[in-house]
Amino acid sequence: MALTNPLQKYFRQPKVYIKLPSKGLNYEPGVLAGDYNNVPIFAMTGMDEIIYKTPDALFSGEATIQVIQSCCPYITDASKIPSTDIEAFILAIRIATFGENINIDKVCANCGTENSYEIPLTQLLEHYNSITFENTLKINDEISIRIRPLKYSEMNHYSVENFKLQKTLGQLETIPQEEQQSYINQIYKDLADLQLDLFLTSIEAVRVEEETVTDKELISQWLKNSDRDLFANIKTIFEKNREDWAAPKQKVVCSNCKTESDIDIVLDQSNFFA
Repeated sequence: MALTNPLQKYFRQPKVYIKLPSKGLNYEPGVLAGDYNNVPIFAMTGMDEIIYKTPDALFSGEATIQVIQSCCPYITDASKIPSTDIEAFILAIRIATFGENINIDKVCANCGTENSYEIPLTQLLEHYNSITFENTLKINDEISIRIRPLKYSEMNHYSVENFKLQKTLGQLETIPQEEQQSYINQIYKDLADLQLDLFLTSIEAVRVEEETVTDKELISQWLKNSDRDLFANIKTIFEKNREDWAAPKQKVVCSNCKTESDIDIVLDQSNFFA
């Protein structure tokens, strides 16, 4: 016979309910087990806070995966959450754990006064629910591309690989000068391959006249044999989505000289939950 825990009524309860910016789209079956319009969010546990202080877990993305699954019972596999919802989950967990505001210090560039600003996080949640992911790119009258947001695991993979390549590029001074050019050539090739792979991952289909192509190998062949304008057009829609889905800058005013400036809200878990 299972024992009834007398402490169960004191277990944590949902503190916040949110709407998902994705509107439930781009989730694999079973990943989101509930209504996207009313997602319950719990505060972090003590164990969750410890995970966010583990550098390896932060770098790999495992910390975010574990904490979202701990704080949102509707999510069964946070690695498969579309990137359009990640910031909303992070904000909601921060609000549920520490409250609706975050204090950010900034030194005024005009007079040098150190100011402390209280930024409401609920308005950031509202921002994410007011924007739309651009999922269609029309190349010309014959060709259009349908893309999807990256899953969290994919997004983190490309970020980590790009970081490694950029770090290697910055360490070339440790390599004999006569060997540096070959290393540079290889790094830029790897960066190009990484971008191509990111495009392929995000492209769901290419519509050509009356035919829809979904085979990744066929799409890969097309991308590799197209001129630079195609890459530029695809990169443009990726950059637009990235900018649209970034946390908006917050206007603040210096308490001393009244100079207006912007504050960036960086949803970086290594300091956002400190």
